[in-house]
Amino acid sequence: MIRAVIAISLIFFSASVTISQTPKAIEDELLGHLDKLEKASNYGGTADYDVLGNENKELRAALIKYGSRSDVLTYQFPRLKDKLFLATSRNGKLRTYSWDSEEGATMHDFCTVYQFHGKSDNVHTFAEQCSHDLEKQVAGAFTIEIFQTDTSTGPIYIAVSTFIGSTSLAGQFISALKIDGEHLDRDPKVIRTANGLTSGISFEYDFFSVVNHEERPIKLVFYDQSKKEFRFPVVIEDKETPQGRVTDKFITYRFNGEVFVKV
Repeated sequence: MIRAVIAISLIFFSASVTISQTPKAIEDELLGHLDKLEKASNYGGTADYDVLGNENKELRAALIKYGSRSDVLTYQFPRLKDKLFLATSRNGKLRTYSWDSEEGATMHDFCTVYQFHGKSDNVHTFAEQCSHDLEKQVAGAFTIEIFQTDTSTGPIYIAVSTFIGSTSLAGQFISALKIDGEHLDRDPKVIRTANGLTSGISFEYDFFSVVNHEERPIKLVFYDQSKKEFRFPVVIEDKETPQGRVTDKFITYRFNGEVFVKV
């Protein structure tokens, strides 16, 4: 009986701490984890994998814990956005937090936590495992932008993510997302390609074919709000760039009222 009372008390205490933390205090906590990751980084020459493993788990857990709060979803995180990749949809109902786990080598490992506003007033989170699996598309990549297409059945979100495979090999992923009630649908088949309906498109390229771009991260996917269309470059493999040379030609997909189709 006493143990049960203690357990319940601890649950209420934990909940009260989560609620009482101000967004600024939460930002301080998240920055603390990122600072420890940076100090223990494999890219600094003195990697501490025990610290890296623990801090990545702690950071992920903190984002999940605080991510259920609507004030966290609306908070701009002025300092945090300089330390990780923070992307928010135009309507403010979907956000991603992506960071380098600091455990990789030339192939970087990234972690992503999704935060979204459900149909009710509830805010939810979904967290991916830190991984560099190309087959899972977004896993191992960092989300840099979230575009929004308004439809009769609700917004379709287009998340753009970047993958770092090596010093020269990179890739970008265009992934459709939808908020379905209190659930985040990460596989809505709303893009019609030659192979049928899918929820995403990806392409790989040689980073040095776009190294002269001034912006970082490199921006290769563009969205036209008025036309409800996104476009991405044609990539050509040749002897000089077997991993793919980004050209100045584009492939465009436009929303036709039901799905995105190539135009």
